[in-house]
Amino acid sequence: MQQEIEQQTPPEKSIFNNLVDLAPYEKTLKNARIWLFVIAGIQFCIGIFEYFTVDDNMVAAIAFGIDAFVALGFLTLAFWSKKKPLMAFSIALAFYAIVIIGYIIIDPSNFFKGIIIKVLVVVALVKAINGAKQYEEVKASIEGNQP
Repeated sequence: MQQEIEQQTPPEKSIFNNLVDLAPYEKTLKNARIWLFVIAGIQFCIGIFEYFTVDDNMVAAIAFGIDAFVALGFLTLAFWSKKKPLMAFSIALAFYAIVIIGYIIIDPSNFFKGIIIKVLVVVALVKAINGAKQYEEVKASIEGNQP
């Protein structure tokens, strides 16, 4: 019973809580979250475009389904990044790499299509992962927990 009460009590506030400015970290995480929303939107739009431009209805439906699934994955990761930023952005980077590699396997010319956007997304996600690490370390130190 005593352990349950100890587990439910929130960490004590420290006089140092207000000395650390988390705004720069939160801005980095917010920017990365926006990138995830943008990726999700672009992926969904690509799915719609493929659906209406592919002649075979079955192939069009499958392509749209895959693109919608990928868009939903990034959308989910964007929302989840508010609670677990490090985990969400790490999974997003791995998921993005898998998606890009999959598209390259399907059509090798996809390597060069949108290369600037691909590089920007990877850079943004790597920055987000680094920012999330720092954010969680600082937040843990403020709360008195081990990082």
